[in-house]
Amino acid sequence: MENILITRIKQIMNEKNITPAELSRLTGIRPSSISDYLVGKYMPKQDKIALISDALSVNPGWLMGYEENPKFNFYATAHEQSLIKKYRLISPEGKETVDTILDIQYKAVQPKVKENEVI
Repeated sequence: MENILITRIKQIMNEKNITPAELSRLTGIRPSSISDYLVGKYMPKQDKIALISDALSVNPGWLMGYEENPKFNFYATAHEQSLIKKYRLISPEGKETVDTILDIQYKAVQPKVKENEVI
């Protein structure tokens, strides 16, 4: 029986159309290691799980089987957390500007986002 971690990595890779080579590029993990993980030869260690969860934009807890539904998990990468911290420090006028730009950018990609897709 396949480990839940590997099942979920494969699930998200499939949903996001990410190849093992692309996951390797996104994480900096060697392609051979990604391949070994996906066939169950080895299990990724905690630092690699963190890299994989960041690359796939999922909560590491969900990836490891501790959470049941990824759609109800809010997970932010370190970069996204940094942006949130900065956003909280800017003036109301600055927030309005950021919100307007974000809305414009989101509308530009909205047709590409599938309904119910976790982004």
